[in-house]
Amino acid sequence: MPQITNGQASALVTTFVDLTLDDLAAVVVHIQSLDEADQRLRFGQPVNDAEHAEKIARKFLQVTTVFGLWDAAHERLLVLGSYGKATLTSDAIETAASALPEARGGMSQRMANWLNPRLVAQGNKRIEWNFYADNALVMAISKKQGMKVDCRQGECVARFDLQPTAEAIGHWLESLDRLLEAVRNASHASPGAKL
Repeated sequence: MPQITNGQASALVTTFVDLTLDDLAAVVVHIQSLDEADQRLRFGQPVNDAEHAEKIARKFLQVTTVFGLWDAAHERLLVLGSYGKATLTSDAIETAASALPEARGGMSQRMANWLNPRLVAQGNKRIEWNFYADNALVMAISKKQGMKVDCRQGECVARFDLQPTAEAIGHWLESLDRLLEAVRNASHASPGAKL
C-alpha cells in the first residue's frame, strides 16, 4: 500500500464516530494493522493473531466507549480510540488511542477537539492517559497538550484538567449565540439576507 502524507490523510478522512459491535471486524483489522512496536505500546504486548485481536476488540467494545476515524471510503479505521471511567477517581475519564502510520500528524489535536466537549458534557473533570514510559510519541503529545505527566517504574499517567475547557466551551457558545442573534437582527434589516 502506498504511503499517504499527513496532508493527504487529512483530506481523505471524515470525522470521529462512535463504534459498536457492528464494527468489530474493522476494529480487529485496525489492531492487526499496527506494527508490533505499536501493539506493544498500546496493549502491553504484541497481538499474536486474528483471534487475539478479536478478543481485545470485543473487550474494548463491551467494557469501554469506543470511537474511531474512518477513511473517506469508510473501509478502514485510521484511528481507534476508547474511553472509560478511571479507576482511582470518579470524575476522571481514561482515554487511549492508536493510529495507523498514514493518519499520524495532527490527529491528536483533532481527536481532542472532537472528544473533549463530549467528555465535559458527561460531567468529567479530568482526562487520564496511561502509557509506558518508553512511548516517546505519547509523552511528547501529552506535554504538547499541556498534560501533567507522572512516571513510576516504567509506567506513566498523564492528566489534563477539563474544567478550563468546559468554561471555554461555555464562553464560546455564549459568543456564538450573540453572533447568531446579531446576524438574525441584521437580516431583518436587509431584504435579501437570510440566515
